[in-house]
Amino acid sequence: MALDITPAVLAYVPPDAPLEQFEPARDRAFFADPNKTSLLAGASSAEDLTPYIGTELKGIQVSQLTDAQRDELALLRGVVFFRDQDITLELQHALAAHYGKQDRDPNQQDPRHVTILGHDFNIRAKDQAGAAYHGDHSYEVNPPSYTLLRMIRTPESGGDTIFTSQVALFDKLSPTFQKTFEGLYGIHSSQKSYLASINGGGKPHRAPIVTEHPLVRTHPVTHLKSLNYNPLFVTGIKGLNDKESFHILNFLYDHLHAADDLTVRWKWTPGSIAFWDNRAVVHRAVPGGYDPSTREGKRTAVFGERPFFDPSTSESLTERKERLGKERLNVEGKLNGKVVNGAHLNGNQMLDFDKLNVV
Repeated sequence: MALDITPAVLAYVPPDAPLEQFEPARDRAFFADPNKTSLLAGASSAEDLTPYIGTELKGIQVSQLTDAQRDELALLRGVVFFRDQDITLELQHALAAHYGKQDRDPNQQDPRHVTILGHDFNIRAKDQAGAAYHGDHSYEVNPPSYTLLRMIRTPESGGDTIFTSQVALFDKLSPTFQKTFEGLYGIHSSQKSYLASINGGGKPHRAPIVTEHPLVRTHPVTHLKSLNYNPLFVTGIKGLNDKESFHILNFLYDHLHAADDLTVRWKWTPGSIAFWDNRAVVHRAVPGGYDPSTREGKRTAVFGERPFFDPSTSESLTERKERLGKERLNVEGKLNGKVVNGAHLNGNQMLDFDKLNVV
């Protein structure tokens, strides 16, 4: 029923025109100090929750961030978490505006934010896609870049959100698969969510859209390669027949769901916040086992650039680590026995490579 073409679907006329592609303002991360000095100095601690993704900043209020700290926030690892925040909805809207033009999910009723509610359905039931991994409405010509979710109330247990690094997902592929996927385009579609919305009583304000985006994308700021895979909205691979697409998408599904080492699971508490980069992260809510009325959050997001892949300017995570390692050895070798900032260096001393801004 949820995905059927019912009389209600046939009779419905969305009120808004399709979105047109545009060039967003320069990403705020370009204005940030790469060392994130201001942001980290304002926090009492910064804890990396896993080796690949997720940092919790403590002792700092998002509502009080300076513009410099807001810019530096955009450079942290995929998703950043905060607890016990005092930010209001109006300040949340203002924070979103700092990063760009606020986008609007096709099913979003308030033009400035989405209200996130709890769910108690069986994720294994037919047509229950609400708990699937996804990046927020990746089918748009300008999918979101930054998203902030602030939880107002949360259950004592349950309702967690899982975030996985698509940069690390790409990096863990074999070099052969990496090269193969770099030439492919995923077909992103909102058709299923459109049908489910209308058949569930919703009133989406835009018609469904089908868009082609590269399966591997280049991050415009970090220039890291990442998968651009979204199991909730990617329905096929451009240029491949159904069976070929089926096998590739099944592989990517298994690859994603086996990525426990590339994933962080966040337990929400009232007043907690997650801020993440949709271009490099997919996420999923974990429903079931709690009273849905005890979970409510407000989500804001901003438009990003149209996804692109530029092999001449991008590199994988491993390639970057190897390049920086070689450059580190080269710089340390040249500075061995020389004076840096008034101090003599020798082969037994470690140079703080990051402070040299060699990237």
